[in-house]
Amino acid sequence: MNNIQCNLGIESISNLFEVMNNIYRIDSSEFIALNLSEKNRDGFEILTGIILSQNTSDRNAIKAFNRLKQVLGGSITPDRILRLDLETITNAIKIAGISNRKAKTILNIAKFLSQNKEFFDVLRKMESEEIRKRLLGFSGIGPKTADVFILMYYNKPTFPIDTHIRRVLVRLGYFKISDNYENIRRSVVNALNNDVEKLKKLHILLIHHGRMVCRAQKPQCLQCVLNNICCFRIRKTEIQ
Repeated sequence: MNNIQCNLGIESISNLFEVMNNIYRIDSSEFIALNLSEKNRDGFEILTGIILSQNTSDRNAIKAFNRLKQVLGGSITPDRILRLDLETITNAIKIAGISNRKAKTILNIAKFLSQNKEFFDVLRKMESEEIRKRLLGFSGIGPKTADVFILMYYNKPTFPIDTHIRRVLVRLGYFKISDNYENIRRSVVNALNNDVEKLKKLHILLIHHGRMVCRAQKPQCLQCVLNNICCFRIRKTEIQ
């Protein structure tokens, strides 16, 4: 077996973006955060949608979001959320999974916003890293949730990483399995020169590719449009 060196260089992520952007056509309705942001939804609605998408599919998150909206009478606002008890919210979003935890997070944020109505407007004046610190102060909001909100709602540079994105970037050879979330996030943001639109698109493109082609189990390497630069596929071929 040949000794394969897989180190594509972070700067070539911009080339990866161009290749994927030219090949894939993405339906934004399949991605709850992108879909809500394109419809210019309120910040609380968008954050609620992102929370619902934690550890589940966008399809289930969208169903949970629409069900919650129906229970609330047509729109998701802090005041309307506070009229419901925890059990009602939990039941409404059950399809999204870990519904009790998500309901508590949504309810706690609604309580905070009812007393701090200008909070999202205040954050808008800050840089990405400062917004991130504020959002991470809420129980139930982790780095990925905060980054999705910053990128999609505020249109400020950051790069959310989920399991699909990490898997694809590691398999392609841009990062090692040992690289942590922050290292990957900052590297991609720098590689794309803080270009928000490219960061949004690459986020969605990599998720789509991870779901449809570069799956955790039985990846579709022969059909993959990136197989000529993929370290994972090259290693598989060499082993065979």
